[in-house]
Amino acid sequence: MSWGKETGRSTMDSTRLTKALGYTVGDLLLISAEAFDTRVVRTTPQRLLIDWPWREADPESTNSWDGTVGFPRDPDAHGWLNTPWRLEPDASELQASDPCFVGIPPTEVRVTSIERFDPPADFGFLPRPDYALEMVPVDAIEDQEAGYVLYLNSQEPIHIEVLANPN
Repeated sequence: MSWGKETGRSTMDSTRLTKALGYTVGDLLLISAEAFDTRVVRTTPQRLLIDWPWREADPESTNSWDGTVGFPRDPDAHGWLNTPWRLEPDASELQASDPCFVGIPPTEVRVTSIERFDPPADFGFLPRPDYALEMVPVDAIEDQEAGYVLYLNSQEPIHIEVLANPN
């Protein structure tokens, strides 16, 4: 199945797949990423934005990206179920220009969807994603609003291990 997605002023074509690049919908994965030094760019009462070291703005994009990724300040916020990344110190303790670490503690997730973008998706950053794994942490599998996407050609240093395959 293929459909267009609107983002900003551009349209992207994507195709949902059941298998791609060694991954299958239903796979049980273990994901992780070593903690990396970065800094807080700005804060609001509900969120903080950190400098994202693994992407760069795409000068050819019709979408703008400011080089940051946002996180909830409240450690109990539901938004933490929508990202595998964790911050140290705790987000509630950080202020603008504070140094911090960002990483992914070992987390078991279930692949819920695989998407291929052709041409690669224009989200405003480089590299432009060509494949995405949509997943949900196993401890939140019943939560319909939980989950996140990992772009397989990203420069983010994410280790992905297949623990179990549904086939």
